[in-house]
Amino acid sequence: MASTRGRVLTLLQDGEVWSGQELARQLNISRTAIWKHIETLKQDGYAIHTIPRKGYQLLEQSDRFDEPAFASYRKGRFGQIVHAFDQIDTTQRIAHELAQQHVPEGTLVMSEEQTAGRGQLGRNWYNPKHVNIAASVILRPELPIRDASKLTLMAASAFAKALNARDLDVTIKWPNDLLLNGKKIGGVLTEMQTEGDRIQAVILGFGMNVNGDDIPTELAHRATSLYLETGTRYHRSELLAELLAELETEYDRFLDVGFAPVRLNWMKHAAYLNESVTLSGSRTSRTGVMRGISDEGALLLEVDGTVEPVYSAEIAVWND
Repeated sequence: MASTRGRVLTLLQDGEVWSGQELARQLNISRTAIWKHIETLKQDGYAIHTIPRKGYQLLEQSDRFDEPAFASYRKGRFGQIVHAFDQIDTTQRIAHELAQQHVPEGTLVMSEEQTAGRGQLGRNWYNPKHVNIAASVILRPELPIRDASKLTLMAASAFAKALNARDLDVTIKWPNDLLLNGKKIGGVLTEMQTEGDRIQAVILGFGMNVNGDDIPTELAHRATSLYLETGTRYHRSELLAELLAELETEYDRFLDVGFAPVRLNWMKHAAYLNESVTLSGSRTSRTGVMRGISDEGALLLEVDGTVEPVYSAEIAVWND
C-alpha cells in the first residue's frame, strides 16, 4: 500500500485547500498526524502552503521522483509497494535482492539517480540526477523459462504504446530500445531468477531519458531525451505511473492469451520494418530486410528471398 504521506499528497494534487480535519477524516488518522506528514513533505521539497484556520494547499506540481509523488499518480497494482532511493548503483541489484526475499509481484524499485546503470550488452546507462526515469519492477509470471525473453518485447511494446498515447511517435529498435526521431530515449533490461525448471522472478528494469538537456558529446549521435525532441518538460512520477499501468495491462494480456497480441503491438511500433538493416553479432554481421518478429520473438531477416529467424544480434545503426 502507499505510505500515508503518499495518500496525503494524492488528496492535495487537485490544488484545492484541504482542511486538516477533512484530510484526517479521509485518511482516518489524527490531525496531529496530518500536520506531521505535511511538515515532512515540506522538508522533502513539496511546495505546500499552510493557510491559517483554513488548511493546506499544494502550490505547484513539482517534478519529484519519490514514493509520495509516484503514489499520487499510481493507477494499478504495479507499484503498490515502492522502494525509492535518492542515489543507488542500480535498481536491478536492489530488485534482485528483494525478489529473493519473496516480495509480492509488482514491487517497484525507483531511484532519482543511478551510478552504475546497465543497458543492453552490458553497456553503461547514462543517468544524471533529477531528469530521468530509472526503475525496476519484480514480476512472477507462470511461464516456461523459454518464454521469459518475450517479456522484454512485451515491455518495450507497452512503453511505446503508452508514449504514443501522449502523441510521441516512439518506435522500437529490436528487441528493446525505444527511439524518438531515430535516437534512443530508453530501453528495457530483463533478468531472471529460476528455481529448478521454473521462473521464480523476472526483474524488469527500464530507463528513460526524460527532461535532460545535456547529452554527452560521445552519445549525442545516438541518444536524446523527450525534452530535447519536444521542448516539453514532463512530470516523471506521472509518466512512470502511465508506463507501469500500460505494462500491467499488456503483461496480464500476455499471460492470459499468449504472445500474439504482444507481437501485433510490437510490429505496430517497430522501427526499420521492411527496411534494409545490418545485424551485428558476436562473430559476424549480416544484412537483409527486416520483416518483423516471429511468434517466438525472433527477428525475421530476409536475405536473398529467404526469411530466417535471428535470436541473438543487434541492429547496427550508430556504428558503436
